[in-house]
Amino acid sequence: MRRLIFWTTVVSGIAAAYLLYKKGVPPGTIASEVIANPVGTLIHEL
Repeated sequence: MRRLIFWTTVVSGIAAAYLLYKKGVPPGTIASEVIANPVGTLIHEL
């Protein structure tokens, strides 16, 4: 179960970073948002 939560967090962080990158958000902002809350950032972008 821990592995599932870990990989879900990693995949959602990558997806959120990609969506932010496509919007033209600066890399520093992307990094700070995705590291702080990867799942929340993904939900916000979707």
